[in-house]
Amino acid sequence: MPSSRPAGLIIRHRSLDDLPAIQALMARVYAPPLHRPEAVWSERSMLRHLARFPQGQFVADLEGAVVGTSTCMRLSLERALAPHSWGDLTARGTLATHEPEGEALYGVNIAVDPACQGQGVGHALYEARIALARSQGCRWFVAGARIPGYHRHAERMSPEDYLAEVAAGRLFDPTVSKQMAVGFQVRGLLRDYAPDPETLGHAALIVMEL
Repeated sequence: MPSSRPAGLIIRHRSLDDLPAIQALMARVYAPPLHRPEAVWSERSMLRHLARFPQGQFVADLEGAVVGTSTCMRLSLERALAPHSWGDLTARGTLATHEPEGEALYGVNIAVDPACQGQGVGHALYEARIALARSQGCRWFVAGARIPGYHRHAERMSPEDYLAEVAAGRLFDPTVSKQMAVGFQVRGLLRDYAPDPETLGHAALIVMEL
C-alpha cells in the first residue's frame, strides 16, 4: 500500500452522524452479486459497536465525505488465534464477544470507497488502528484477511497451498499480499471464515506483533 494519502484526508472516530454515510459506502463496496445484503452494517449493529468499543470504530473523512470505515475489537490472543469463523468470533458482527482487557486488537472489517482505492486510504486506517492497539496496550493485531485471488486457482490447488504460495511471494493476492506489505505475517488458513465466492469462504489468519 502507498504511504501517501489524499490531501485533506482525516482519520477520526465514528460518530452517530456518520451512520447513513457508512451504510452508503458499504453498499458500494459490498455490492451484489459477490456479496450478500448483510455485508452492509445495519444501524443497530453500528450502535452496538459504539456502545461496546467506541475507540475501535474509525472513518476516513475526505473533505466531509466518508470514503473509508473500519471496525475492530479486543480479544485474548488465544481466542484470536484459534480456528474461527467471522460470524462466531464477532457474534455475527455485534461485537458481543469484545474483551475489554484482551491483548489482541482484532480487525473486524475495513472498507474503502471504490473511487478512492489504491490512494492510501486503507493504509491510513491501518495506521490509526495500529496506533490504537499500542495506546490500549495490545501486543498483537490479528485479522482474518480475504483471499480474493483464490477462485482463479481453486481447481488446481487447495486454499492452504494457495496461501503458502502467496506467503512465499510466488503468487500475488489482491488482499493478503498488501497486508504483508503493511507488516502482517500469515499465520495460517481460516476455513469457512465467511461466505464469499471469490475466496470460496476461506481467509488468511494474519498477525502483526506490536
